[in-house]
Amino acid sequence: MLLIGVTVLAVAVVAAVFLSGPQPDEIPHATIVAGIGESGSLALVHEGGDPLRKGEYRIYVENESGFVDGTGDFTEPEDGVWSIGESIDYTGTGAPRRVVVTVISGGSETILSEPAFVRGGAKFSPDPVEPDGGDGDIETPSNHVETIFVYGTTFKFSGNTINGPGATTIITGGLNTKDLNDNASISVSNIYINGSVNLDSWSASLGSKEKPGVIYVNGDLTLLQGERHIYGDVYVNGNFRLSGAKIHGNVYVNGNLNLEWGIPSIDEGVYIYYTGTNTTPDYYDTGVIAKCIHQTTVPKLDMPDFEFPSLKSAEWYATNGYTSTLTNTKKVYAPSYTASGSASNIIVVAYNGDISIGEGWGTVTGVFFAPKGKVIFKGGSFEGLVIARDGFDVTSGGITATFKPISYYISNPDDYPF
Repeated sequence: MLLIGVTVLAVAVVAAVFLSGPQPDEIPHATIVAGIGESGSLALVHEGGDPLRKGEYRIYVENESGFVDGTGDFTEPEDGVWSIGESIDYTGTGAPRRVVVTVISGGSETILSEPAFVRGGAKFSPDPVEPDGGDGDIETPSNHVETIFVYGTTFKFSGNTINGPGATTIITGGLNTKDLNDNASISVSNIYINGSVNLDSWSASLGSKEKPGVIYVNGDLTLLQGERHIYGDVYVNGNFRLSGAKIHGNVYVNGNLNLEWGIPSIDEGVYIYYTGTNTTPDYYDTGVIAKCIHQTTVPKLDMPDFEFPSLKSAEWYATNGYTSTLTNTKKVYAPSYTASGSASNIIVVAYNGDISIGEGWGTVTGVFFAPKGKVIFKGGSFEGLVIARDGFDVTSGGITATFKPISYYISNPDDYPF
């Protein structure tokens, strides 16, 4: 019995030595988010959980041929440890369609699987916070009368350039190429159009390069042919047809995206987000395709809640120096108004008709208010602002129109002519 007991004990000791192994490592758990780094390319940020050491994780990126191991295409974390708050940047070519991060220490577990730019193109700060999502409505910027350059149902401009950094143009109807003299540049920061926009030829451009804002189209947007520039973030409440344009801000399309034969130019760090289908020719540039991201929802804007101004009483205009023709007071109140030549810093209110000014290549500056008509400019240079129910019609070719806020002409809001 003693020999049997010794034998059993010896076998147990040998089994413990040769058959037992180290306990498996615990699988690290981490929160990794994808977005755009400071360089404008894909970045992955460690936002919480366990640190990940070099060799403990794999990063797979999706390209034309499917998923490939792209771990070596990302910068290495400092000291070989990917810690909370630290980002690693993608250095490979092209823009991955999707990224998957998997830990391989102690087993295998996927800790990130999502479209590479699912978070709407937000850049990460050194102390990462959750970036803005790609859905839901966003606040429409304030559009007080102080920033209004043109307000009306139509906007027709036969000149070369509209200068309006910081200004807002509100068109309560649609817009097409002929409205903009085929090639005009509407360099206004914020443009709101309550209808479809069809720029299907030539090179008419929208938005301010100096101070880009937002362009909102409450309908379909068509940008075809030409070398047009589009500055500012664009919100389309409809479908988007695109070819040839130069896109300098993000585009959010609450509808379908159609990329057509003239391949557009899209700035680094700029993307097109759409909720519908994407129709793209087979030959299209892969770099452009990679910047077109499907989303379930996109941010939306609304037309500004801008109530069209109403007239004051006839007695108010009379008391405040308005007359039916232009005098030294430079203030006109009349059913309609027509004048040729130049005039500086005038205020014209046509309470029942149109305002026609500048004929004879004149220079005209001031404030023009036509609550039941439109403003027609036939001169050589215009500066000021227009609020007209039926819009602003610039018939002169080759001119520049420049925005000036109403406070430039009238310092006290109590003296506004509406």
